[in-house]
Amino acid sequence: MKVLGKNQNRCFSRREARPCLPIVMAFAMFVMVAMPAISQNKFADPVIREIHDLADHRDVDALMPFLHDSNLNYRGEALMVLGSCWNDATRPCDAAGPDGGFCMVDSIVAALDSHIDGIRIAGAFALGQSFNEVARMPILDLIEKEEKPLVRGMLYDALGKVGREEDLDRLAEKNMDLMESEGQAMGIFRFGMRGITSELGNNRMLTICADGSSEVGMNYASYHLGRYASTEWLKANTILVRQLFDKERNAIVRSHLIKAVIKAEGEEAWPLVEYVLKSDEDYRVKVNIMASMRPIPWNKAAKLIYEFAVGDDPGLSIAAAEAIKKYAVYTDLGEHLKAIDEAKNWRSRALLIDKGLELVQGKKSIAKKIEKKLFAYYSEARHASEKAWLLKGLVHDPAQYQALVDEVKKANAPVITTSALETLIAMVKTESFVKEKEAKLKSGIDLDMRFLEVLKLAINSDDVTSVSLAAGALSDPEMNYKEKITDLEFLKTALNGMQDPEKVEARNALILALSYLMDKQIPKISPPGFNHPIDWDRIQSLDPEQLVTFVTSKGEVIVQLNVSWCPGTVGAFLELAERGFYNDGFIHRVVPNFVAQDGCPRGDGWGGPEFTIRSEFTPAPFIRGTLGMASAGQDTEGSQWYFTHSPTPHLEGKYTNFGYVVSGMEIVHQLEVGDVIERIELLDREGN
Repeated sequence: MKVLGKNQNRCFSRREARPCLPIVMAFAMFVMVAMPAISQNKFADPVIREIHDLADHRDVDALMPFLHDSNLNYRGEALMVLGSCWNDATRPCDAAGPDGGFCMVDSIVAALDSHIDGIRIAGAFALGQSFNEVARMPILDLIEKEEKPLVRGMLYDALGKVGREEDLDRLAEKNMDLMESEGQAMGIFRFGMRGITSELGNNRMLTICADGSSEVGMNYASYHLGRYASTEWLKANTILVRQLFDKERNAIVRSHLIKAVIKAEGEEAWPLVEYVLKSDEDYRVKVNIMASMRPIPWNKAAKLIYEFAVGDDPGLSIAAAEAIKKYAVYTDLGEHLKAIDEAKNWRSRALLIDKGLELVQGKKSIAKKIEKKLFAYYSEARHASEKAWLLKGLVHDPAQYQALVDEVKKANAPVITTSALETLIAMVKTESFVKEKEAKLKSGIDLDMRFLEVLKLAINSDDVTSVSLAAGALSDPEMNYKEKITDLEFLKTALNGMQDPEKVEARNALILALSYLMDKQIPKISPPGFNHPIDWDRIQSLDPEQLVTFVTSKGEVIVQLNVSWCPGTVGAFLELAERGFYNDGFIHRVVPNFVAQDGCPRGDGWGGPEFTIRSEFTPAPFIRGTLGMASAGQDTEGSQWYFTHSPTPHLEGKYTNFGYVVSGMEIVHQLEVGDVIERIELLDREGN
């Protein structure tokens, strides 16, 4: 076992992500609100446990008295957990209704009357998490009154979640010092996430990037420029954006700025793109290029992209294959067929086969040759995930309809069944299948009704994924089943069997299908109710800086868990780890330069334990190496977790961040679909 001392490798290298400042906002929160010393487990205090239990039950009314508690620890704790309690049922303000009630926004604002910076930061976070304009004026008033730059920074972040375009411009026009400018960048970024951008906002992000003094600010600003700044604005500032990219050496910032450069320069970006693809050392910069290829002339880029597709680097190979799937044309066929044979990565090969069959639609002899390769690789596949990916290529050939139906009926492995059903649903909407359907109908064969029987089989299977997919197909207007289904009893029966917490996605899909087919207004879809209490005995036994080791088939990854602010998530995660739930599970999802995800016992991304847990949002940033919880919406988390390859600020405040990688990040970058998580183990502070 690799030994990790208390402070060893806690900061990432300057070349990787530059952040020990990454936690500027979150660190301030955790230190200033959590009054107990960092070495203590704060959950020894029964009142702290009560506050988290109330949040876990989403009992907002019962939390309100703590906002006025004279004990500032309790007040800060209550403010923090309220950031996770906003939902459709929460009354943000005055519309409390005829039954009275309280104004949650006003209650939070009143609680901020404190000399403790951490209290005011926690309140800013709670207000922003409302994502409701009711909080806008209180936040603007608090900004005007606040004297501390760090607190104002958190208020800017909150404003970005609730404000208007005029607020964005007021925020962007101010020149600020380092600490405050980080909050400014975060706020402008939050506006961008909501589709609100402006010339002033983009100019400020450009200035923050050019200044280079705030590492946190540069990450948010460059991400904004590459993702949210309009093409029109980028074209008007092409020279400045290009200069920024040329001088920047941080791989994370470069990976965002190259996207902005491509949008700004269009076809003229090709010489730079070619140079970077051939020379840049960091795969993430290249991955972002290949995800942004639309403006680049494909005939110039194709040869180089195909070289990456057959290369040794899995992340680059997959990114290249995905670019090929989007942009390759029939004239690439010779190179394409060669790449199928030479691809070293099975996922890349599956993507290439899929695209190859798309390119040769209508050319039966070539299609048969590619399909022969597909079935040969299918029979030799090392694991079910590889078979599942290969099945996707059959979507282009209606003649393979029955083969896919047979895979659904076999139900040999959940990931294969899911892929076969997904491919069938996609196939029946293709132009080639529609033509086949019309031809069959003339001879009295209704393929729509035959496929309906397949969907009914899936609905009646009691398999959560199959039920969800089939119900989704039935509620798709393009499938046109509203006029063809006369008896809905099979859906109602299935709905009665999908009431357990872990079946929430299937339940919601069935509700939507019934509403559509019965021409009824779609009801409000709610997450599961409270069903898994926090294991306080377990949580109180943990070090606040608890370490765990993920033992994978590629090596070990050591993570520090966020025990203090995510007790429900940490407790459930360790409960599952202790009982071997994660042992020998397969990584089921890898998106290069985004995440590697596991924790699904099915292997298809739809599985989980017999319970769900609550979302636990915090101001903690999603930086490189964040351990986050996957979800199907707020309060639907279960067992699935992911590591981030790079900062992913668009996840902040929307997903639970319950740890950071402190050793083994190079292993995280190497993880592929099909790699094994052998086990997860607790460590002490010395790494034993």
